[in-house]
Amino acid sequence: MPMDNVLAVKLEMLHGDVVEVKTALNELSKAITKLALVEQQQAQTADAMERAFKAISRIEERLTVLEHSAHKGSETSAWVDRFITALVFAVLIFVGTKMGLVPQR
Repeated sequence: MPMDNVLAVKLEMLHGDVVEVKTALNELSKAITKLALVEQQQAQTADAMERAFKAISRIEERLTVLEHSAHKGSETSAWVDRFITALVFAVLIFVGTKMGLVPQR
């Protein structure tokens, strides 16, 4: 009968080991599921960042165009200012000569 006892003890130990393996596999399965969720969230975050970078790039391009056109506008404005100033001086000189304030040559 001692052989039966030994077998029973070994079978009981084997059963305990199988339960431990099942528990470990269950925990491993949960960890893999959590890891998959984290990976999915990271992929979504990466996609969102890519969209944000593209939007920033488009905004930078638009800003460059606006800055370039503003520079041209300021150049045009400077020429308009000069023209108006010259026109005002010409009118003042004309009025001054007609009123005798500015001597004629």
